[in-house]
Amino acid sequence: MSIENRAKATAKNVEGTVQEAVGNLTDNDLDRAEGRSKQGEAKVRHDVEDLKDRASDAAEGMAERVKAAGTNIAGKVEEAIGKATDNPAKVAEGKAKQAEAHMRNAKEDLR
Repeated sequence: MSIENRAKATAKNVEGTVQEAVGNLTDNDLDRAEGRSKQGEAKVRHDVEDLKDRASDAAEGMAERVKAAGTNIAGKVEEAIGKATDNPAKVAEGKAKQAEAHMRNAKEDLR
């Protein structure tokens, strides 16, 4: 989210609101229309910033899911090695990594 872009959009909205009010007071259709237009532009600017925020959040979530997948695979490999070498500690470490991966995915599911 860009605070600067949101501030500019808010300023544009205020400008449009004032211009529309002046148009209402002076019975000037052009000022009313231009004021409404500026308010519409401000709304679009805010909507663009909202979309940027959502895209950023989605990218962060996807990165977490990729990390979780990698951790899960590493855990499965470690568990398999532990079973193949009859090493209960390795099996437990592998299962712990898999549990960590499941927790990461669950956290993302809650977002």
